[in-house]
Amino acid sequence: MLKKEKTLNLTGQSLINDTDVVRFDARLSSNGGTTTINTYINNQELYEKNRREVRKDMNDFRQYVFDQEDELFDDVKTDESDTTTTE
Repeated sequence: MLKKEKTLNLTGQSLINDTDVVRFDARLSSNGGTTTINTYINNQELYEKNRREVRKDMNDFRQYVFDQEDELFDDVKTDESDTTTTE
């Protein structure tokens, strides 16, 4: 029996005037593992001055991760049902 696993790596940036203020990454796995989302503040001064806009970007990235997670789990569920045979 072939056991398949799918892993996705996602990245994003919050830019203020083309300056990378915050970077996001996420790792999703189809094997029931934990979805991990990381946030890295690269420019503290711009983050503090623009925190509301950056927080909106954070929320948008989280929603993007959730959407991709739903797709990933739906794809895996479909693959599993396609390989089920009746005897």
